[in-house]
Amino acid sequence: MVTLSFVLSTVLILLTPGPTNTVLATCGASLGIRRAAIMPFAEAMGYILAVSFFVVVADRVQGNSIAFATMKLLAAGWLLYSAVKLWGMPLRTDAKSARQLFVRVLLTTLINPKAMLVGTVLIPAGAGVEVSIWVATYAAMSTLAGLGWVLFGACLPLGVRRHSYKLASIVLGGFSMAAVVSAIPG
Repeated sequence: MVTLSFVLSTVLILLTPGPTNTVLATCGASLGIRRAAIMPFAEAMGYILAVSFFVVVADRVQGNSIAFATMKLLAAGWLLYSAVKLWGMPLRTDAKSARQLFVRVLLTTLINPKAMLVGTVLIPAGAGVEVSIWVATYAAMSTLAGLGWVLFGACLPLGVRRHSYKLASIVLGGFSMAAVVSAIPG
């Protein structure tokens, strides 16, 4: 059974700014609420896949510093790639741009450190058949939080929204650097 502490922890995690939330806010800023409302479903799909993966491999990878460092470096690479791509993208609101952003939300969520935290720490080991309930609860809550981030981006002043890709690029670049630093043994 999903616990109150899991729900409260999930709320805190999902409201904390991070790579996926940055991209979701950018979607809201560039596409508007109506066109970006689908983006939290990409986030939920990403979390279902990533959290499930981390639940399955948690016992095998836990304590293996090389495996964790490799995952962090892969995440850092994706975030840096996304930052570079977003920096050079013109602000467009067409269907092609929406499809590209949907994929970017999905892929960014797949490598989001929050998924690792949920799959290895918040969902209890040995949850058995109830794992799907824990993962579904997290995905449903991520959809609601994602809509909030889209709304936040759509409510930004027009002058800020015009530069949303560049602002997101800077934030994602920062997260990439943080992931690299955290992967270095110290």
